[in-house]
Amino acid sequence: MTVALPEPTGDLPVGVTDVHLIDRGRPDPWNHDRPRELMVQIWYPAMDSDPISTAPWTTPGGLELLTSDLTGQGIPSGDWALGPSHSREDAPVRAADGPFPILLFSPGMDDPAGLNTAQAEDLASHGYIVATINHTYEAFAVQFPDGRTERTVVPLDSPPEVLSDVLLPVRVADTRFVVDQLADIASGHSASGDHRGTVDLAGILDLSKIGMFGHSLGGATTAQTMHDDPRIRAGVNLDGPLLGSVVADGLDRPLLMLGNDNPRWLNRENWEPLWPNNIGVKLPLRLSGTEHMSFNDVQVVLPQLCAAGLLPAATTESTVGSVDPDRSIALQRTYLSTYFDLAFGRTDGDIAEALGRLAQPGVYPHP
Repeated sequence: MTVALPEPTGDLPVGVTDVHLIDRGRPDPWNHDRPRELMVQIWYPAMDSDPISTAPWTTPGGLELLTSDLTGQGIPSGDWALGPSHSREDAPVRAADGPFPILLFSPGMDDPAGLNTAQAEDLASHGYIVATINHTYEAFAVQFPDGRTERTVVPLDSPPEVLSDVLLPVRVADTRFVVDQLADIASGHSASGDHRGTVDLAGILDLSKIGMFGHSLGGATTAQTMHDDPRIRAGVNLDGPLLGSVVADGLDRPLLMLGNDNPRWLNRENWEPLWPNNIGVKLPLRLSGTEHMSFNDVQVVLPQLCAAGLLPAATTESTVGSVDPDRSIALQRTYLSTYFDLAFGRTDGDIAEALGRLAQPGVYPHP
């Protein structure tokens, strides 16, 4: 059976391109013989022109990770396939309507960036540039233009101090470097790597409106990057912890926290210390019936496999919760686009009041 990706809800066609970035001033912390290299997928509003090939749903590394996980659940790779995305590879940019705000995305630990395509495509269809970052040697597998595949060297069961003292600083440095490179591209300079494709992003990047969101450890990366880099004006933490100096120091800019409904996660000790120190807008919310993996494309894939009889209902619910997947995806898309529209002044109104007025059933203040 073929798993279908939900269509974007915005009015704009979406393009996607891959950018290879090389930070020649920073040795890779996992491979000291090489400079730090990143693959970044950039989703953007595009012209509606044909014929251009439809992009795959996820990166090769994302497909490899899903295949590995599902094979471990007893589902042979020949029994399922991912459908295409709703984006076109290297499509011409929609320059006449730009520039567009920029949103950075940092995925969860072990996850390639291509596992949040449902969110990235949707935001791009609403007029955002979404730069999704593959954190090399931490993501399950990252493919580079020269044919190399760099695999994770970080165990998933790494202790908390590894997350906060090792992984988090690397991720923050990765993200800030990506912002630097986007600034170079916007000024007409080439990125410090190999730009695959022919997409000219220079005229559509609004560097005055940069936000960030992330899932799990990517959510923690979002908060700490906001702390370290004032260029990030607003952020969303999708069911991630809070780590690093941001916990004690707080923030002076808006941070939305969307958490799952599992009692094991509800009383995160590291969420609470941030609030008294945070003078920015702070919005902790939880989505009823969700689990930790409800905040990426696993929420899309598993329920469809379950409906096809390939995956037990108990396995699906323990991974992505009891929430209706279509509703969960719609809620997350609505809150992300509404929040960033308000944060960047694309919609008038107070952020907290406006999100409160959404009054979506199943969304509650986080205890």
